[in-house]
Amino acid sequence: MPRAPLLFLLLLCLATPVLAATAATEDDDLALFDRLAERERVLDAQRNASADIARQRALFAYRLLRRRDLGFAANPEARLEDARALELALMALRRASDETRAIARELERVESEREALENAVVAQSLGHLPADQEAAARKKAARAGRERDRLLRPVRGVALAVPGLRRDRPTNVELRHDSVTFLTRLNAPVHAVAAGVVQRVEALSQGGFAIVSAHAGGLTSIVTGLRDVAVKAGDSVDTGQTVGLAGRSLDGASVVSVELWRKRRPADTAGLLRVHM
Repeated sequence: MPRAPLLFLLLLCLATPVLAATAATEDDDLALFDRLAERERVLDAQRNASADIARQRALFAYRLLRRRDLGFAANPEARLEDARALELALMALRRASDETRAIARELERVESEREALENAVVAQSLGHLPADQEAAARKKAARAGRERDRLLRPVRGVALAVPGLRRDRPTNVELRHDSVTFLTRLNAPVHAVAAGVVQRVEALSQGGFAIVSAHAGGLTSIVTGLRDVAVKAGDSVDTGQTVGLAGRSLDGASVVSVELWRKRRPADTAGLLRVHM
């Protein structure tokens, strides 16, 4: 066989893995781009729907306020009912506004990540992106993805307890607890710790509600201590989305607890939420 064809076959064999790796990388980029674009579309629809709800609740609260100011109800009992109705309307408006802002923030992050990936792919296809800049762009996109998927604390407040053995005061017995408990303020917004789907909303015997949600990677969160909930079973939630309001425990304190489980086993709740005591 002539020498030139042998050299051509050798170069082709050496180039084939590189071409295959490049094609695989491009396919991964396109798949990631499609997922980001779809998530952006869903978030945009959710933001618009949430904004419409917030506008409707704002209008309703305004009408209640005007009714009270105009004094249509002359007797004190009716005025008290109007005040309670206005308080509930303002609470619902605040919840809708918090949800709209959370969705808008998530949408901005997804748009930024998609645009960065799009620019990197276009520049690479045109040969305008050096290898070091391409690697930096990929690291930035990966970092943005990790930030999007990280777990958040459900409320603002001080951590009172972490998983471990705790002594039950009435019985003086040590019991194993798997939750992180936060001291917060009454009616503080309670947020989803991660994106997922609400599986159950349960009323607790000691009062209040618990929300059980499923997340990526087989993770399940159980958030308790809510006096009001804004979601129901089957609802999709985003990281940081308001799912309810903090209530009071039997001793009068406003506490919210969260447990994380993975495949029916307790997960490292304190570590995943970055709580240290």
